[in-house]
Amino acid sequence: MMQTVAVLTAIFVGVAFAVYQVYDIYYAQNFQDDESLAQDGGKSAFARLKAAFPARVVAAAMEDEALSRNPQPLLRRRRSVVVENEIRIRYPGWIGRPVTHNWRQPLLVVVLIDCLLAMFLGGLSLYTVAYEVPGEAFAWMNDHVVVLLLLVLILLLTHVVARLDVYLHDIYRIGRLNRFLG
Repeated sequence: MMQTVAVLTAIFVGVAFAVYQVYDIYYAQNFQDDESLAQDGGKSAFARLKAAFPARVVAAAMEDEALSRNPQPLLRRRRSVVVENEIRIRYPGWIGRPVTHNWRQPLLVVVLIDCLLAMFLGGLSLYTVAYEVPGEAFAWMNDHVVVLLLLVLILLLTHVVARLDVYLHDIYRIGRLNRFLG
């Protein structure tokens, strides 16, 4: 009985965390850079930008609508940026062109689907307290530990997708500087 209560509590915490992750990725996409820029000060950010990049990259960042207001993506990825005739990115294992597609919306959809799956698993775990899901193919649904493990996998996937979102969006915004360099 205590094991069931502990697992159900862990499932509840996992579902709450999944809902929090939706908020967290939404916040990161819409407010986090602006907030850190306000705390850091825009002039200080551009001073660091001037210290880290050649003058033509800084000038291109000043021309870009998004980066002129917020150079945080360029500062975050400064070790990955390779400046030649154009800006290239140092990916793990190779140097290539920056991402040209904005992956923000599809990745947000993945996070929302993960959250819905987490809520389904939470509801399923409560349902199976009183009832048993019939059928051999669905026997895993009656085991709270299996449901908890699936929930943990979903939470880890959501965390990875959220980190990937920030990375790809930074690279996308940095890649837009090539319009001003050439």
